[in-house]
Amino acid sequence: MLKKTKRSLRIGYKSAKNFLRGYPLFYARQQTPHHSHDYTHLWGESVTAIPDRGSPEIRKNRIANLQLATSKIHQLRLDSGQIFSFCHRVGDPTVRNGFKEGPVFVRGQVQTGVGGGLCLIATNLFHLFLTSGCQILERHCHSIDAYGVNRFYQLGQDAAVAYGYKDLIVRNHSAVPLQLRLEVLPETGQVISSLWGQAPDPWQVKVNSMVLQELPSPSVNGISGWIVATQRYVRNLPANLTPNPELQFPPEPLVWQLDYHAISVYKPCAESNPVIVVEG
Repeated sequence: MLKKTKRSLRIGYKSAKNFLRGYPLFYARQQTPHHSHDYTHLWGESVTAIPDRGSPEIRKNRIANLQLATSKIHQLRLDSGQIFSFCHRVGDPTVRNGFKEGPVFVRGQVQTGVGGGLCLIATNLFHLFLTSGCQILERHCHSIDAYGVNRFYQLGQDAAVAYGYKDLIVRNHSAVPLQLRLEVLPETGQVISSLWGQAPDPWQVKVNSMVLQELPSPSVNGISGWIVATQRYVRNLPANLTPNPELQFPPEPLVWQLDYHAISVYKPCAESNPVIVVEG
């Protein structure tokens, strides 16, 4: 009972914070499967491998959770100023809502929980939005680096989600209407997302993640932690990049501007888990 009460309070607090920030007024709500032909300019693409680990049941449940979440996101329309919220689109990952048990993080430990595996999609989408120049309003890294050298993302470029606690929230702050596409391919073991616009991406983007410090594990068989800095630089692309020979002086060089900076802290673990490897 106490656990349910705490969870309800946490969800209420998170909802209130988002309301005060005005996010719900701009949430993208419309999936437009019949209008993909209106979005002909590719802004970016992200491909993430689906880990083939855990018991057969865990692997099956992971795929089922990924497919259910994808059905709520694929072909989502993001007009200028609209906001994508992972938790708003996917909802509370409960059994009643169709989700199954999979690997999750709980206070830095690997456990199983309903909706496990959704962080893989969040990580994939974060990379897509980050490299496409969209405005990142909220993002959280995972508490530990469970995969170590076998991780499926670059340190500092993952995204953890937990309903009512951690969300991935992104705004389309361009003037161009966008469509988000997402698919799960079990046969190739991949999650693929892409962002399409009705006009070309107005930005050129550079993303760099750098390990600032390794946090040694207290155990020989444990997993190290990390402190990682991620920065994104963008510059506006002129509408026409064709040189004009009639200009007496060359145009001024395009200036890179830092528009995103985040520090990700992954805690060290005393022991790794050889049986269940967490998603995301």
